[in-house]
Amino acid sequence: METRKLIFAALAGSLLAFGCNRAESPREVQEDVADAQQDAAEQTSEAREEVATSESPGQVMENEYDLAVTEAEGKHQVAMEACEAMSGTEQEACKARADEELAAAKQRAEALKPQ
Repeated sequence: METRKLIFAALAGSLLAFGCNRAESPREVQEDVADAQQDAAEQTSEAREEVATSESPGQVMENEYDLAVTEAEGKHQVAMEACEAMSGTEQEACKARADEELAAAKQRAEALKPQ
């Protein structure tokens, strides 16, 4: 009985581990990417409005930093959704690239942040 439980647990664990890197259907990916693009556009628009209505140079700098981060996070989310079209190590590499690009964009945004 214990052996059966161990085998079942091992199978369930491997299905979860390998199932996470399976490719989604093209339609699913397309819908997810479109949703992510819409969300990113809305958030970027709001951040741009904040920059436009800034009242002081310091506030402008802070809002430009927020805008840069918002744009980077939006692009990251779109990229992550697009990676779902891939499977296995290709998907992992795609997501790793997206994470690296986000980290680099956030680092560039730091230059905009007021000191």
